[in-house]
Amino acid sequence: MWKHVVTQNINRFLPGFKAFRTFLRSSLYRVFRPVFKDRSRLQFIIKPLFWIGLIFFLGQALWIYSGIQTNKTVISSHNIMVEIPMGSSVFQISRLLEEKGLIINRDSFVWYLYLTGKKDSLKAGHYTFSPNVSFKQLLRELQKGRPVIYKVTIPEGYTTEEIGRLLGSKGLIKLDRFQELLHDKVFLNSHLVEFSPLTGEGFLFPDTYEFVKGASEEEILAIFLHRFRQVWSEIASDMVTTGLSPIELVTLASIVEGEAKVEDERPIIAGVFLNRLRKGLLLQSCATVQYALGERKQRLLYKDLQIDSPYNTYRYKGFPPTPIGNPGRASLAAVLQPMKTDYLYFFAKSDGSHIFSRTYREHLKAQSLMANQR
Repeated sequence: MWKHVVTQNINRFLPGFKAFRTFLRSSLYRVFRPVFKDRSRLQFIIKPLFWIGLIFFLGQALWIYSGIQTNKTVISSHNIMVEIPMGSSVFQISRLLEEKGLIINRDSFVWYLYLTGKKDSLKAGHYTFSPNVSFKQLLRELQKGRPVIYKVTIPEGYTTEEIGRLLGSKGLIKLDRFQELLHDKVFLNSHLVEFSPLTGEGFLFPDTYEFVKGASEEEILAIFLHRFRQVWSEIASDMVTTGLSPIELVTLASIVEGEAKVEDERPIIAGVFLNRLRKGLLLQSCATVQYALGERKQRLLYKDLQIDSPYNTYRYKGFPPTPIGNPGRASLAAVLQPMKTDYLYFFAKSDGSHIFSRTYREHLKAQSLMANQR
């Protein structure tokens, strides 16, 4: 085995040794020209130099070889996790591998990569190595590369601004570019042509995603929009005719998402808003006021309901200009299959559920009842 190793390392460094030998001959010839004329004296000088050079190169080769071996002294039954950040230099990678106990000597590791021309072949990523991984396997995995993956869960009802802040906090996007694309009609229509949205609000489907570190804002948004279309196509086949356009349905779903806390009430709430629209009543959704205010207040005050904003459905009839958040599957399904009732009002109880009323008198009675219970 050791003979094979020595032979490999001699072959690896043979070109360098030949160059060294040529240098010695050309440089020393001028100095020792008289000596070179005497072959016996020449051999007396060259042979020791040759063997010194050979021993030196063999020593360097063996030092590098021994240094690049994975650390067999690591005793562990657990895999070793390594994250190599984007843009890491070969020196940073070698230091990280040495700290993790995967290589013995980082200097010889760097020398090996430089001498073999592999210094630029190592890739960033999340890696998992066995404690007994061989150097060959270690290097192969590092050259293959494993993309850095970030798992992100988007809660239902999050606005695009909240989603942008979440992604930005993980270093996945540049917020300015993200927001710019959310208002780029050409980009949005290339994915949502039948909806003709003014912004991307309402179409970043809440779900758990895995994003590759380094993906562009366009690629990340395309993943969101593709997921929305996928879910929409799955549930739209059972759509009940409501007379609303696709964008109005998404807007209504975002309002339902903001109002509903109990799963079974979503279709009822969707039906209430549809009933109010048919009768020409204001939607009077507290969720739209919160969107206009730019904050989620636990309890709205009377002055909050007076805010002058097209999103304030206490003042302006019909739907707000855009959805007010990104609805989940249940809210989308609720507006596509709303429950038929005579309800025109609902009032929130302390547990998040609602009291539904057919008349304004019933609604006032429900408010009074809840006020007495507080």
